[in-house]
Amino acid sequence: MTAIALQCLNVSVEFGALRAIDDVSYDFARGLVYGLIGPNGAGKTTLLNVLAGRLLKHKGSVLCEGQDMSSLAPYQRATKGIGRSFQITQIYPALSVLENLRIAAQIKHSRFVPFWISPRYDSQLATDIDAMLELTGLTAYRDNIAGTMSYGLQRALELGVTLLPGPRILLLDEPMAGIGHHEIDGATRLIQTASAGRTVLLIEHNMDVIMSLSNRIVVMSNGSIIAQGTPDQVKADPTVRSVYLGEDESS
Repeated sequence: MTAIALQCLNVSVEFGALRAIDDVSYDFARGLVYGLIGPNGAGKTTLLNVLAGRLLKHKGSVLCEGQDMSSLAPYQRATKGIGRSFQITQIYPALSVLENLRIAAQIKHSRFVPFWISPRYDSQLATDIDAMLELTGLTAYRDNIAGTMSYGLQRALELGVTLLPGPRILLLDEPMAGIGHHEIDGATRLIQTASAGRTVLLIEHNMDVIMSLSNRIVVMSNGSIIAQGTPDQVKADPTVRSVYLGEDESS
């Protein structure tokens, strides 16, 4: 298998006269965490939508472990091992934590064996759900209605729902959005744990969080990648300091 988990090749996206993504090519290596940063409107979420299959009208190609998936819908990419979270939580607020996780676990196991003919189906689900409750710190909340919990706990649940089908690639769009200051450390540790052994693309405006979690930083501006490197390299890049941090390059 290739060491490259995900590739975009000459990807461009236009919304009328606006070019949201401008001929972007990049290789995302297996097992690394990539932080995508840049000013508002830089094209970060649009790029994630292209990679996740939520935006199929684009030029260029998207490859997953060497296979072209440019025309595949989101659910088809999910079967290839791509999981996606959103700026706004995508859970079932009227259902319990357990019920939300059970739906995700059913998706995982239904790929391998029809649930109606497997005598071990319920025990497999229970094992996976219990493990995810422990990972996300939600064991004590398993019977809580999801929509009644704090936003931080809802975010933890959404990540659990995203992880249960077993994605090898995670696309996380502002996972700290709406989380209280006192919940940030716990959420950061959860993402760090969930990232182990996976390729992760992370959009996050909390610079302390994204710099601590990322192996590589990719900086976007006006639909293009203007810099990339380790967190220390990017923080020291004068172009990044000017375009993203608003500092004078000559200072």
